[in-house]
Parts: sequence; structure tokens; C-alpha cells
Amino acid sequence: MRRFSFLFLALLAGCTYENAEELAPKIPCTTPDVVSYSLSISPLLDRNCRTCHNPTLLTGGVNLEDFAELKRRAGTGQLIGVVSHAPGFAQMPKDGAKLSECDIELLRKWVDAGALNN
Repeated sequence: MRRFSFLFLALLAGCTYENAEELAPKIPCTTPDVVSYSLSISPLLDRNCRTCHNPTLLTGGVNLEDFAELKRRAGTGQLIGVVSHAPGFAQMPKDGAKLSECDIELLRKWVDAGALNN
């Protein structure tokens, strides 16, 4: 009986989770068919990026209020690279939590559609 209890506890100990995200159910992202810069992307950038990346602070030399600069960085893959924490890119937001997978998917869909100013 003692051997059985030890085996049961050993198996139970192997069933731990490293973080709470593993326990949470995965909710699929729903993004609009056409992602609007003015309705979706600009507010997302306001919440997560532009407190540092604006013409006043110009953190890292990046001004995400300048649409031409934003479009250029989107076109080179830098925008998606930094927010998705891809290897070789600085992780953004700096010293903050990674954007949600839904926010990253929204940005990716906008970039893939040509990063339009719509």
C-alpha cells in the first residue's frame, strides 16, 4: 500500500503546470475581415506604444504617430517582430507585458493587407 501511495504522489507531482495560462481555456481571436487603421490599429498603438514612441519622447528614435514611419516599420517586419518578441528583435512594449495574441493577430492582419491608412 505504501508503494502504491508513493507512486500515486510521484505521478501527481508530474502533473503540474508552469503557469496559469496553461489552465485557462484558449479563446480564439476574432478579427474583422478588414482591419481599420483608425478604428483598430491607432487605438491599439495609443494604448500600448505611443506613450513612449511619440514625437516628444522619440524613444529609440521611433515615432509611431508618424504614419509614414509606422508603415515603413510595418513593411520591414520590424513592427510584428518587436510585438511578437521574435528572435533578433527588441521586445516591446519595453518593460511591459507582451501584447495579447489577439492584438498581435490584429496588427499582423493589418500589415498583411498593406498597412493601409483606412
